[in-house]
Amino acid sequence: MLPEDVYYVSTDEGTPATRSNAWDIGFGLQAADGLTPSDYAIEQSKEQISGKASYAEVEHRLREYHSADSEEAEHFEADIVSTRISSLLQTESFVFAPPMLRQIHRHLFDGVFKNDWVGQWRQVNLTKKEPVLQGDSVSYAPFHLIGEMLDYDFGQEKGRQAKYPQIGRHEIASSAFGFISGVWQIHPFREGNTRTTAVFAILYLRQLGFIIGNEPFASNAQYFRDALVLDNTFDPDFKDPAPLRRFMEKALFNSSIELENLRDSYFAVQSTQSDPLPEPDPSVDNETSAGIATHELN
Repeated sequence: MLPEDVYYVSTDEGTPATRSNAWDIGFGLQAADGLTPSDYAIEQSKEQISGKASYAEVEHRLREYHSADSEEAEHFEADIVSTRISSLLQTESFVFAPPMLRQIHRHLFDGVFKNDWVGQWRQVNLTKKEPVLQGDSVSYAPFHLIGEMLDYDFGQEKGRQAKYPQIGRHEIASSAFGFISGVWQIHPFREGNTRTTAVFAILYLRQLGFIIGNEPFASNAQYFRDALVLDNTFDPDFKDPAPLRRFMEKALFNSSIELENLRDSYFAVQSTQSDPLPEPDPSVDNETSAGIATHELN
């Protein structure tokens, strides 16, 4: 029987199982920004998982490795950030407030991004060409409203949390994912928003009692980002909340759900929609033909 009123110090190194899952997530999330880890980082992750090295030792080795091998520079960000994601996912410490987002961003990107970007709300407005929007951008929050919008969204979700004990798990998950999607749309940081949002989401969902395996975020980071894009675009030709719902279902309720490549499927749909209309057949009554076309467009 455990003694009462005793605090235990967390080492934040986890167990072999939690470390393995977290490394998978850390490596996989880099795909959201088109990054890949080096073979050396993968080797070092195995050392850490087995307990032969700490997270701090692995990061030190990775920094030495990259300082000595400039040809691997393209992997530096992925290697360091993967290590830190895995480390952060070992902790149970969590605060449901905007400063938690800042802290996650600072933990992941300190020494990787510019100092005035790390853990700071961005000071510029952003656009980004999105493949699933055929090169258009989501409308991110104006930079001067970031703090106010985050306070509002967190406040709204906090109000909903009071009702969570009375509603079902799917309803809770839908609310939480809607909140997470809104935070991503604000895009509070200059870079690293999707990875920061994903880590925050995992920690928050755990606090809500959900069990999240490594596979959804580890193997579907690009899908996750594209689903957030489709959920947040204002363009009615592209807006589609269904992909994010499918990701939620896979992450929390049904791991057997398959997630398709949204970039392929949306290119196919838009390509079909932009095909030229066939020339009218002179043997068909024009008024009837026009009526059919109008009905189909409606």
